[in-house]
Amino acid sequence: MMYQSVFFRMSYWNGGKKMPVQSGTHVIHIVLPGESLSYLANRYDSDPAIMTQVNALYPPFTEAQMIMVNQALLIPVRNAYQAKTLYVISTGDTIWSIASRYATSPELLAGINDNIQNPGFIYPNQQIIIPAYIYQVETNDSIVSISSRSGIAIQQIILANSNRASFSPDLIREGYRLIIPLPSSTNIVVTSPFPGTTVQNNQRLTGYARAYEATVLYRLYDSNGVEVIRDTGTMTAYGAPAYSSFEDNLLFDQSPTSSEGILEVYTRSAMDGSVQDLVQVKLILDQ
Repeated sequence: MMYQSVFFRMSYWNGGKKMPVQSGTHVIHIVLPGESLSYLANRYDSDPAIMTQVNALYPPFTEAQMIMVNQALLIPVRNAYQAKTLYVISTGDTIWSIASRYATSPELLAGINDNIQNPGFIYPNQQIIIPAYIYQVETNDSIVSISSRSGIAIQQIILANSNRASFSPDLIREGYRLIIPLPSSTNIVVTSPFPGTTVQNNQRLTGYARAYEATVLYRLYDSNGVEVIRDTGTMTAYGAPAYSSFEDNLLFDQSPTSSEGILEVYTRSAMDGSVQDLVQVKLILDQ
């Protein structure tokens, strides 16, 4: 069957080039009065030198290691190997405002965090998972080129990084790390593979979903419209109304005929079988 074409440091290959997606845990912290870089490095078990590099806290962007109140600081956690992005709740935040900033739905954001029992009640210093990954800027990168590579909209990337130190949509520095929202719908988010990375036969698919009868479907096709993986199902840990994790191995039914492809993850309507909650992830296909 043919489909219309739509178009950690971890070593993801992109057309023979490593995709600079960062592994490990990163924390997004909103700077409070009286806080310093060294204080936050100690609090989150990070390295001030690395924090300086990934946030471009140096001239000509700012004075060396200077941080300002209400700036969002990206903090890599030492010796934390699980690839996840955490956000530290600040005074005035709501689930709705955080979801809007990181291009997801309030229901999904609350649903994938076990420590949120009531979406209307979150508190300062609470840490929550946000559906995003971290990309380290390379020479000649731009927001436009990163958007094209990942399939994530330019405005979503800009909004996710808009209150960060030294961030400018017009000039991003090599070594700076960007927060990139993951593709999601109200009921599904795909956490692996990351957008713009290379996928190989038997690679792991992971995510979270709120799915009727706990069934999540997926398929993969290349830019020529050839089905590389036909409609395949996997199960979430629990059925709706809960959000829960799902995982499976991406087993190719056919070799790709092009280097680009789209992974679609979705559910089907119990009423008429139509596709619902569609999430599309742009990928490089290993041929």
